[in-house]
Amino acid sequence: MVFSAPSVSTIVGIPALILLLAHVKSLPLAYTIRVWLLVRAATKRAKANNMKPEPIFTVTREDHKCLYDDVDFNFHMNNGMYNKVLDFSRVHLLFTLFPRVMIESTHGIVCHNAGVVTLFKKEIPPLSTYQVQTRILTWNAKWLWLQHRFMLPSGDIACVSVSKLVFKKSNGKTIPPAQLFELCGHSLSDPAIEERRQANWDLVEGILRLDALNNDTYDWNSPQSLPAAKL
Repeated sequence: MVFSAPSVSTIVGIPALILLLAHVKSLPLAYTIRVWLLVRAATKRAKANNMKPEPIFTVTREDHKCLYDDVDFNFHMNNGMYNKVLDFSRVHLLFTLFPRVMIESTHGIVCHNAGVVTLFKKEIPPLSTYQVQTRILTWNAKWLWLQHRFMLPSGDIACVSVSKLVFKKSNGKTIPPAQLFELCGHSLSDPAIEERRQANWDLVEGILRLDALNNDTYDWNSPQSLPAAKL
């Protein structure tokens, strides 16, 4: 039996294909396409439900896989990937709970992510699967807070995060979350909803004090400052 030597295209092509598949989520427009597919699916579901929102504390879920382009030098999921993944979670929840605001452009309301706090508990290894769970945590007259969990197949929590959101009109006017709830057909009349909102607000109230860092009075150009690294 005669065996022919592999061609140059095979030698180059197979490793290149493996490399491509291992980094597929980092390809140009990959992030944009994934968001678009999620928005399309959520919009289709909302319209099929006649734009009726799910209950206020509904939990949304997304299944993910940690590919090699998600991994850092410590050979686990890069810290920066957690916030990138949370973009999908925020989009999913907002289209589920506020379909009229997110889909009907006549309202002229846009949601802005005003900050994320992330606490790590366990690593997410390469090629492992994980699920991100998201729900509303609390709100006040300005901010809507979301609660996120990164769950491993074992049931362990890999990470917990909170997102601080604000809704604005095109003229910059802030729309209170309670107004959004009413606009989208939610009822806040149940005392249990207010009890839960207040209990969770006590948890996040301290996080708002971090905004004071914007007014830090200590000099950033002190003699201890080093030249910028070139990356």
